[in-house]
Amino acid sequence: MKKIFTLSLLLCSTLSFGQIEGTWRLADQAGALGVGPGQGDISWWSNSLPDVTTRACLFDDSITFDASGVMTHYMDGSTWLEGWQGVTEGCGTPIAPHDGNPASPYTYSFDAAAGTVTVNGLGAHIGLAKVYNLGELASPADAVSTITYIVAFSNNDNNMTVDIEIAGGGFWRFEYERTIAPVVVDPIVTFSVDMSEYTGTIGTAVNLSGDFNGWCGDCAPMTDMGGGVYELAVQMPAGTYQYKFSVDNWTDQEALTPGDVCVDTISDGFDNRIYTVTVDETLPVVCWNSCDACALGLNEMGNAELFQVVPNPANDQVVVNFEGNAQDLTILDLSGRVVKTINAYTSGAAIDVSDLDSGMFIVTINKGAKYSTVLLKE
Repeated sequence: MKKIFTLSLLLCSTLSFGQIEGTWRLADQAGALGVGPGQGDISWWSNSLPDVTTRACLFDDSITFDASGVMTHYMDGSTWLEGWQGVTEGCGTPIAPHDGNPASPYTYSFDAAAGTVTVNGLGAHIGLAKVYNLGELASPADAVSTITYIVAFSNNDNNMTVDIEIAGGGFWRFEYERTIAPVVVDPIVTFSVDMSEYTGTIGTAVNLSGDFNGWCGDCAPMTDMGGGVYELAVQMPAGTYQYKFSVDNWTDQEALTPGDVCVDTISDGFDNRIYTVTVDETLPVVCWNSCDACALGLNEMGNAELFQVVPNPANDQVVVNFEGNAQDLTILDLSGRVVKTINAYTSGAAIDVSDLDSGMFIVTINKGAKYSTVLLKE
């Protein structure tokens, strides 16, 4: 009887979820990630020690498994991007759906007896975003919602080895170590509105009002940036918010069109803008009462020769022409979500947009200082 009791205790210990609970990040070492012909063999490729610095935006990403079965992938607004994501390889803003999606946390299940962990949620992953069971992604559009990894622990459960089989019998391996959960600083979001087509009178200020500030009419005055554009940066926790622009403490307010892409769908009698905050972001300049830029808005009026996106409408490729040195380029949908980024983009280089949906998109360079609206896949 005593032997059976001892065995039962050992079995309960083996199935304990506590082994994987906590925060993990890639080990700062050569061979922290690699791939090869068999499990544990990373002879095809593995990172070098200098890669830890070169790819610091990947090595400082962290994954937290909590006791309730929630998985959080924290990237602090930057991670390692690769060509299959439609960008030049290097550090950049995470590309959906492999962006951590803090607005809708991932889940996980850990089987200590089988030595596996399964992560759930579109884009949820460990190690590299492209790797899934028996394959590697060719496009973000092909992302899967469930991936199962083989896991093993060492060093008093402070190190975790993660393996996953890909096509042809190959295996990726990722070496993780326990770390301290990062202190998450609330993102800073910069809102901008173009008042150049506003026909009323602005006496005191253009204001930003929303559920994040109790719909206060005059506590968030925006700064006049010139050319009819007003701007305000706000720090707020991750989440989804309704807001709109107003004038002189609710003397006037936007009348948005129900059903527009930036307007909420909540049946409460009000039509407000809506935006999901995830990371620091500079939203595109929008026209008063509109989800789009003004027809002759800032940086487009009289500057067509300085910044041009062609063809428009586009289909599979666009080219951005501008004067000067290479610039960081961003493509956003009309809700403000980043769908593609290219670091150090050179004027005139072709951009593959075949993976994007039909509709209007905003192309920006120089951190949003110049922008243009383009119709893709009419």
